[in-house]
Amino acid sequence: MSRWILRVVLGLAVLGVWLVFAVNPVVFNYAGALLDAVAVQAVNNGIADVVNADTYSNLTDIRRDEKGTITSINADAVAMNLLAVKVSTYAQNYLAELGNQGIPVPVGTFSGLPFLVGRGWPIRLNFKLVGAMNCSFDSEFKTAGINQTEHKITLRTYAVVDVVLPFCTKRTKVAVDMLFADSIIVGQVPEFMFTHTMK
Repeated sequence: MSRWILRVVLGLAVLGVWLVFAVNPVVFNYAGALLDAVAVQAVNNGIADVVNADTYSNLTDIRRDEKGTITSINADAVAMNLLAVKVSTYAQNYLAELGNQGIPVPVGTFSGLPFLVGRGWPIRLNFKLVGAMNCSFDSEFKTAGINQTEHKITLRTYAVVDVVLPFCTKRTKVAVDMLFADSIIVGQVPEFMFTHTMK
């Protein structure tokens, strides 16, 4: 009887080591790729909830002289920070909701064998947002051609999540850079342009 118990204990120990060192890294890498897609979806949903047709004009102040020549372009840092907070709040709620639903990992991935990764029926792994999702805007101006100025606004999103794996929980960082606005402003390029990076 004692030998049978010893064999069971050794078998479970081998299984645990195999899961931790062979299976979990494969599953974690697969889940990490899915999490990137989930984060992009959450940010997209957050943007859709707070952005409207007047958003861009509210974020920038373009000044022209009486001839219509651009004299200055200024990105409104306060407005961008407020918008970033709103997007972050909505995206965070979406990400938390998606975390409760879990991410589908095909059962073949749990074998740890490369040729079985992504195959089989899905098993859902839960993940949990750690802390708050952070969003910020980067504003960039550059010459786009004769009498043209290109203005890009990029939304940078950062989140930390815990993924629940067999026998352990892994923490990962998810970062999403998304082009929020890309506009070509026609007019003489001003001598001075003011740019802001919101943090």
